[in-house]
Amino acid sequence: MDDGDGMRLNDHRPTAETAAFAPQALAVADHLRTQFPEAAVSLGPAASDFSAPGDFWAAGSAGLEAGLAYQDFFGVGMTDRIRAAHLIAFYSRQLSVVLGAFHLGAGLQAEVAGIRFEDWTRLHRGVEIAGKRYHFRLHPPAKERQGGEGASAFEQGFIAHLAPVVAVLKARAGLSSGAQWRLAADALAGAFLEIGRAIGDEARGMAEALAIVKRPGSRLYSEELCYEQIAALDPASGAQLSRQYRIRCGCCLYFKTEGGSFCDTCVLLEPEDRRARLAAHLMQNGGT
Repeated sequence: MDDGDGMRLNDHRPTAETAAFAPQALAVADHLRTQFPEAAVSLGPAASDFSAPGDFWAAGSAGLEAGLAYQDFFGVGMTDRIRAAHLIAFYSRQLSVVLGAFHLGAGLQAEVAGIRFEDWTRLHRGVEIAGKRYHFRLHPPAKERQGGEGASAFEQGFIAHLAPVVAVLKARAGLSSGAQWRLAADALAGAFLEIGRAIGDEARGMAEALAIVKRPGSRLYSEELCYEQIAALDPASGAQLSRQYRIRCGCCLYFKTEGGSFCDTCVLLEPEDRRARLAAHLMQNGGT
């Protein structure tokens, strides 16, 4: 853990619930709450208001149906297949952020003990927006792992957790397993890029993601998924701007909703169109 602005060790005072967790794990949890509040995390045995992953994602469960219904928040005229595409992308993103932060920030393998789908209010340009997020209750992470062993362990744990989710969404909504795993790979690669930025090592975040999504035989394998550096001139200052973007291999099907369009990193866009969109995004946001 570094001493800069990324995830680092603080002066922690473990409670009875968190006594089994290493200081590194407590530090990661703290930083997740401040840097990635869209994915909630807490440590210790799952309380009564949390459900075990298998129960939460069981066919016909309240968790499954609530997650599907919530996707209507993001678009009009969604079918069950589009809801499923959005849900697997939405859930995989939050799962990737939480598990990835422990992996990249402390070399720890975290495991989900319980899940809760909860109300959450976020600030967007000074305005409060009501929404929902997943809250993950974690078992004490396993011992520290390094290098290829850590990447392999992360991949195995991530796939094992998501496999039942993919299966139930396929049965419930008819979205193919392949389409879902592509969206999950996109979520992982995007989260690792952002976590890499947060810990001050963007290159490592990308390298670790690519070691997973480019491994032949993996359910997360993709030829199309990649990172691309986009450069542009700041129209206000004339300064050169540059930023890495995750280029997707899956499609969330948003363009099929009423008034929907392609995402700026969509796999269905022509490369030059995508680069122009991302350059405009880069200039609009001043390089961030």
